[in-house]
Amino acid sequence: MNRMTALSVVVALASLGGAYAMRPVEVEVKPYQDSGEELFPTFTDPEAAASLEVITWNEEEARFDQFKVELKEGVWVIPSHNDYPADAAEHMGKAAASFIGVKKDIVQSDRKEDHESFGVINPEEGEGKGEGTGQHIIIKDASGTTLVDVIVGDDVSTKDGYKYVRFPDKNRVYASKLKLDVSTDFADWIEDDLLLLERDDVYEVVSNAYKVDEKVGQVIDRKPMRARMGKNPSDPASKEDGWYLAPPEPTLGAPEGKVLDELAVKRIVGAADRLKIVGVRPRPAMLTFGALQSKGFFVTPDGKQLFGNEGEIQIVLKNGVVYTLYFGEVALGSGAELTAGAKPKDAAGDEAAGEDKQANRFMFVNVSYDAVADTTNQPTPPPPAEDGSTPEDAPAAAPPKPPEETEGFKEADKLRKRFDKWFYVIGEDSFEQMHKPFDEFFKDAPKTEEKK
Repeated sequence: MNRMTALSVVVALASLGGAYAMRPVEVEVKPYQDSGEELFPTFTDPEAAASLEVITWNEEEARFDQFKVELKEGVWVIPSHNDYPADAAEHMGKAAASFIGVKKDIVQSDRKEDHESFGVINPEEGEGKGEGTGQHIIIKDASGTTLVDVIVGDDVSTKDGYKYVRFPDKNRVYASKLKLDVSTDFADWIEDDLLLLERDDVYEVVSNAYKVDEKVGQVIDRKPMRARMGKNPSDPASKEDGWYLAPPEPTLGAPEGKVLDELAVKRIVGAADRLKIVGVRPRPAMLTFGALQSKGFFVTPDGKQLFGNEGEIQIVLKNGVVYTLYFGEVALGSGAELTAGAKPKDAAGDEAAGEDKQANRFMFVNVSYDAVADTTNQPTPPPPAEDGSTPEDAPAAAPPKPPEETEGFKEADKLRKRFDKWFYVIGEDSFEQMHKPFDEFFKDAPKTEEKK
């Protein structure tokens, strides 16, 4: 056998060995040991949840947002919004219950490279792209023990009701049957009726759409309008309650040839009844000129009178509670920047300049009590005799209660403690519904036929 022949034999034998090694063989398929197990087996009681934190990717702002609600000293608050009170009991129960009994139904992948396709990239690790990021959800009990810590991704297109999930410190991705009921919308977690008033309880409306000229430090275009509910005392033929112009002083009467448009007043009352907030800012206990002016509010040099640079309205209730709403500066922003005043940050933690900022309005709410306006606490005359006359020996009219003993005074005190802690941000549409120039409250007086 020559050298060339020997080499050929060696090559042939090597090829045969390789082919043998690559032959098809039966591979034992081992099921994943954790398939079918619960994601959080120790979490069985939704009432054990005492805090919820959700971290999401904000695509428009190219940054991640954090929202948190927590039970502190028996009160639900929103720490991400300066501990603003939360109406959270029902929402928290639903959010927590979403994860009880959820199982690791189908293992999808153990590869980190697949996280983007399942939408389970941790939003805090999105590297400024945001593609394929999920919601990072953390639920803890009152002691701070973690009950849920998971990243929830996209819906599973081939199985209704399933979502891709993974643990933040693991690569494995599961498809789990999960009905997620978690909101990160600030408005969903708060009392949506800001003023807590009923339109049928409104007794008086005072509108004053003045402006503050900051350059010269003057209030201009002061034209207050006062409307009151009841039988018009200047119209003896009035038999039904309705809105009428209250005595002019210190407000103005109707322009010549005009009468009050009741519908315009009703619209303001309706807007106040429906008023919702879109954001809050903490109001310092000791108000300073700087803190007020930054939001568009100004005080007289003696500190006794407050003005909003876009006017004010008063809503007076039948029990004497008086809401004064001052309208301030425009509030621009979106997301947490709008709702909490947070500076937007990108994934690297740097401040980000967001776009598509929404125009809203700062509002200052003051609550007081007016004993004169309290129609529920007026002198009570003695009952008349059977013939309708008043007996000569009838007792004197029962005097009203001292102000501090009235329900209106107590209600005003309760409301004041609530509103004194915050500057509010309201939608521009709400502002426009309540902020009406003087002339818009009047319509042409009906024509009367001349007597022949």
